[in-house]
Amino acid sequence: MNALLLLGLAALMAPEGTGRDNEQAPPALAPSAQINMPPSPAKLDLIRRFLRAIGQQARLDTGSFLERYAIPGGAMWQPSNGASRPETLAGGFDRRKAALINAYARHRADYQQAYERHVNWEFTEDELREIVAFLERPVGRHFLDGRWRMDAYVGTDTEEIEEQIVREAMANLAE
Repeated sequence: MNALLLLGLAALMAPEGTGRDNEQAPPALAPSAQINMPPSPAKLDLIRRFLRAIGQQARLDTGSFLERYAIPGGAMWQPSNGASRPETLAGGFDRRKAALINAYARHRADYQQAYERHVNWEFTEDELREIVAFLERPVGRHFLDGRWRMDAYVGTDTEEIEEQIVREAMANLAE
């Protein structure tokens, strides 16, 4: 099933011909190793260290990635029987988050296996050894921490520029 989903996504994302002979799709920067064999015990250890280093293991352990569904206004805030229940936003969020985490508990192992399978499929053992060694060193931890800050700050610093780009593009459409 996962293989079919990946093939479907690959087909949807494949570059279409432009009709120009001199234009080619750029080669993949780093193609997947596409390993379907189960990982060795040593590679499984590297996979788990990788997931811990990038912070994904903590999200898998807690189910925190599901919190977005508990945000006010989302699907979990629609009254199920037509009647609304009086509650504070914080209390409602906490109640919905707890319900999500309780439901997630039954599916936790499936998520863990899905991530481990994909990391195994994506990287060779040698690649993981190098990646994990980098991510576990202070410079690797700084890279991970600095990367999200860079994305957040640059996004904030360029909001006005993006608004200007949209205004200019809309003006060009009107011409």
